[in-house]
Amino acid sequence: MTAIEQSYAKQCDRCTAVFKATGQRCSAVALAGKRTCLRHGALSTGPKTPQGRQRCAQARTIHGLETTTMREERSLASARLAMLEHIGYVFGFMTGTRTRGRRPDRMGEVYPELQAIYQKLVIERTEHSA
Repeated sequence: MTAIEQSYAKQCDRCTAVFKATGQRCSAVALAGKRTCLRHGALSTGPKTPQGRQRCAQARTIHGLETTTMREERSLASARLAMLEHIGYVFGFMTGTRTRGRRPDRMGEVYPELQAIYQKLVIERTEHSA
């Protein structure tokens, strides 16, 4: 191919989709103004019916992997771990460095029976020290 023929060659964007099995990018040409080819959803325009749009709004997924319930479960699980760690240090079961980062916001919602025992012990300690 000569230099003249190369100048007339059209440059096309490649599809940005990646195959899960091989980890390699798709070699197809992306549609104009899109990032993916026809096989990987370039013509998808989302849900059309009001019911379909409502379903998408209620699911509130991020990249199709997370739902609201999954995020709530993970939030409560991290709050449970943080509460157990806190009580472990207070009662002397655990020593050393604590887990880094800020504490979860939902610590007040988990293990109410443990929190009641902890509050009793804190009140008893302050009464004995005074």
